[in-house]
Amino acid sequence: MNPSLDRTSDTDPIRIDAVQPAGGCALIGMSFCPGKKQRNAKAGHWQRDLAADLARIHQWGSRMIISLVEAHEFEELQVATLPDDVDRLGMKLRHLPIPDISLPGKSFNERWPELGREIMSTLQAGQRVFLHGKGGLGQTGTIAAYLLIESGMSAEEAIVQVRLARPDTIETAIQEWFVMSYQPVLSMTGER
Repeated sequence: MNPSLDRTSDTDPIRIDAVQPAGGCALIGMSFCPGKKQRNAKAGHWQRDLAADLARIHQWGSRMIISLVEAHEFEELQVATLPDDVDRLGMKLRHLPIPDISLPGKSFNERWPELGREIMSTLQAGQRVFLHGKGGLGQTGTIAAYLLIESGMSAEEAIVQVRLARPDTIETAIQEWFVMSYQPVLSMTGER
């Protein structure tokens, strides 16, 4: 491989695309996995620096990082130290895995009420959260839309807002259908 073709944290600083929940001043940031090392990805050859990417996310003001990658992908993307590195920067990391280019499954649905409420509470407090999947499009866009719906936005508007902020998100027709079918299950006050 030609190292000059690698996309690094220096050549391509992590871009954080953000959407704002209804009625709030918080932001939901969206991007690909910070620090990832990945050959032959759709967007090129990634040789990122985890510390540099996390520093940028921290400077953006994120209080919480929600990782949507599966456990085996931490090793595959060479970001196994992500939990410890996030903790050292004083941010919270929440792991809510969804298979790549897929839909939230049983494990996600079991954990969503508790973790979703924590995320919504963070947003309600006006704090920023950062979502990432492997490439930052399918899983990331889907869950960003879920959070917008939970904040009171319609599914249609949530999809529009997510795609305006980060084009090509919610990658598949089934992901879009899933968002359109999503019914709020959380409550900012925990009453549902």
